[in-house]
Amino acid sequence: MQSIKVYVEDPLQQVWDEIVERLVFAINTSLDTTRKETPFYLVHGWDAHSTLQAMTTSLRRGTGKQSDALTWRREVNRQQEIALEMAKQYQATEKARRAREHNETLSRRERAAVPQTPEGATSDTHESTANDESESATRSLFEPGSHVWLYMERVKPGLTKKLAHRWHGPFRVKRKVEEYAYELELPDRSGYRFYPIVHVSRLKAVSEFVDRPRTRLAPDVTEDSRFDLDEELLPEDSWEPDGLAGESEVLENLDDSMPMSTRTGRSIREFKIKWADQDEPTWEPISNLSCGGMLYDYLQRKKREHRLQMVQVADED
Repeated sequence: MQSIKVYVEDPLQQVWDEIVERLVFAINTSLDTTRKETPFYLVHGWDAHSTLQAMTTSLRRGTGKQSDALTWRREVNRQQEIALEMAKQYQATEKARRAREHNETLSRRERAAVPQTPEGATSDTHESTANDESESATRSLFEPGSHVWLYMERVKPGLTKKLAHRWHGPFRVKRKVEEYAYELELPDRSGYRFYPIVHVSRLKAVSEFVDRPRTRLAPDVTEDSRFDLDEELLPEDSWEPDGLAGESEVLENLDDSMPMSTRTGRSIREFKIKWADQDEPTWEPISNLSCGGMLYDYLQRKKREHRLQMVQVADED
């Protein structure tokens, strides 16, 4: 904590906002010398898992048991590259959006006060700047053929307006009517009835799937010079095996319940789990399980079956 205090008081530090989340995570997962447990475990009752561990965990629904250290390292590096590239793309998009919104709120006098191209710039620079300004001035927020979400103020009778779904679509942009109005294509038999020309404030672009990241973290490294470390060269104590003490693989989720906790007086969801190394299933709270994908699919399937039973009962009546 003394080193952290010295770093915070340093007026030249510039990356405090970048490391604060990691620092909080490190403090919450550090072992307390008095209680012999981490603060996160004392509050929640289970150990914290980082985002990278959650993305690359060895589950039955994923890649199976990852006993190969080389395969595990490659998967970790691949997930890290994808996460970093998506974060960069999101930051660039957000910066462009905020700059555009800020420029739109400026008055004519404030826009005139914005510094333009330096005096020492060449004629080619002036021409390219003028072309960029003309292109940005004529560029539309939505291109014809792109998909957008439409905001509707009215809701169906009987629904709570505060909780109702307001963004409908997606709809295809037909053409640009004017600077702040677009015409949408109404699909046949869609059930929507509204005037096709809408204001831009009621439209929101549909987030398309981004392309696979192509940025190389080490551009100087070629395929010929790439060297994969052999697992046999690793020390015996450098790899933590999959089968840790007190852990086993989940085969199937059989049932669930919501018993009342005698300690807190609250309902805690429990699942009846069938284990790979045990003959009899056991009831486990959700805090003891790491198979989030399997539990989510089970709850979704149970919800669909419940709705189907309700429909069948209504038909019989």
